[in-house]
Amino acid sequence: MKRNTAFTVPSAALIALFALSGCQEQSSANGTGSGAGSASTSSAPHGHVEGAEEADEPQLRLAVQDAETGAVSVMDLLSEDIVAEVEGTPDTQLSGADSRYLYLGDGEVGTVTAVDTGVWTTDHGDHKHYYRAEPKTLGQIDGADPAHVVSGSTEVAFFFDGEGRAKIYDRTAFGDGELKQLGTVAPGPHHGATVPFEDHFVSTVPGDKPDDLPSELAVYDAKGKASGIEASCAEIHGTGVTRQGPVFACADGVIRVDDEFNAEVLDYPDEADGARAWSIEVGRDLAAAPFDDGGIGILDAKSGKWTFAATDAEVVSAGVAHDDSAIVALDEEGAVYSLDPETGKVLTKKELVEPHAADDDSAGPSVAVDSERTYVSDPASGTVLELDPADGLREARSFDIGGAPAALAVTGR
Repeated sequence: MKRNTAFTVPSAALIALFALSGCQEQSSANGTGSGAGSASTSSAPHGHVEGAEEADEPQLRLAVQDAETGAVSVMDLLSEDIVAEVEGTPDTQLSGADSRYLYLGDGEVGTVTAVDTGVWTTDHGDHKHYYRAEPKTLGQIDGADPAHVVSGSTEVAFFFDGEGRAKIYDRTAFGDGELKQLGTVAPGPHHGATVPFEDHFVSTVPGDKPDDLPSELAVYDAKGKASGIEASCAEIHGTGVTRQGPVFACADGVIRVDDEFNAEVLDYPDEADGARAWSIEVGRDLAAAPFDDGGIGILDAKSGKWTFAATDAEVVSAGVAHDDSAIVALDEEGAVYSLDPETGKVLTKKELVEPHAADDDSAGPSVAVDSERTYVSDPASGTVLELDPADGLREARSFDIGGAPAALAVTGR
């Protein structure tokens, strides 16, 4: 079932923040690389990026966060070397990641640390360039109660619950090592998220009480001014951006927003049986929504249709490949599922890591899914498994990270 709500955005508010043309490097959170500057002088090789080495294949790196210390290790997946280590505290969380950058939020000190993992892919349409450089910490964004970080093609929105605002930063400047704030979206204090989209920002807005989860969305222009009516669905929590537009998980379904700022609530599939999703993982056109009573819904954001995959226990982590080629889920009993992206059918199930209850507040195992490999962390054993979902979740490699590896992210695609 679909319930439509239209955002009435005045045409005068369609303000373009950036104009990208020619062979300038472009980037996106769902896998086209990241901004580190455009091609330089005509004497330089085509696709040249100052300070980076060009390669013949994707230069993938795996970020692994320790559940106990909050520290993050960055591993080069070609050499298996740890190329960077970022200190953290027990309160540090991997608040967001995209195809190049990591965003580490620490509520205790009130900061988000932006980290350049040093690998990215530049997509010129008919061909791609692959780059590697030294990873580095870019700096910190300060604010009260940092929460969700959502990366777009040219902006990143850092939402601070305590301040009730998202600080908007220029993602293209990150490639030059600069933290450049562009503006602010300020809906008011609440546990929320702001999504950069089509030169605007789709944001949750506060409910009647500060402690309530939001139930409405609004559209903000480049100057941070609200420009549109609200879409309503109770208890919004969890968001992502597909090629079709932003999606938000809520009590009754998923809100899908299109490029004309029309919003519709896509009710959860009947198989969910009244359960809801609290998080949502996205690829190109697909979104995976784990339900709190078990099972996982797969939404085709283009058609609005759901498929459902049953699991034997509640899913604690899931991932979708950036090209929609694979969907993998991990349940609280330690079983890993490879799912058919089109039908939702369970292709393979294997018990691979130690159980971790969904209601356990400590950081547990998680998955990160790329187009060719899937990574599963196991805090109990100190290892991260590299699996091939196309080959029955075959274990390709095992990395002895040590400590308690938990949250994961793959960059460089």
